[in-house]
Amino acid sequence: MIAKVISYGRDRHEAIVRMKRALEMSVVEGVKTTIPMHLRILNDPDFLAGRLSTKFMERFAAQRDKDKTHAEAV
Repeated sequence: MIAKVISYGRDRHEAIVRMKRALEMSVVEGVKTTIPMHLRILNDPDFLAGRLSTKFMERFAAQRDKDKTHAEAV
C-alpha cells in the first residue's frame, strides 16, 4: 500500500464528492494504482444510491468485463 485516502463530509454525498476530487488530483508515478477503479466505483449508480451488498464487487467486476468485451468488439 502506498497511501490510504479517507474523505468525510456533512453527508454521504459530500464525502463522495470530496473523494472523487482527491482521487482525480492524485498523481502517482512509476507504479500502477487502483485510482481508476475507485473512480468508476464512485460513479456507479448502485454505489451512489447506497445499494450495496457483499455481492457489489462481483457485479461491478462482471460489468467491467462485459464493457471491456463490448469495447473490444466495436
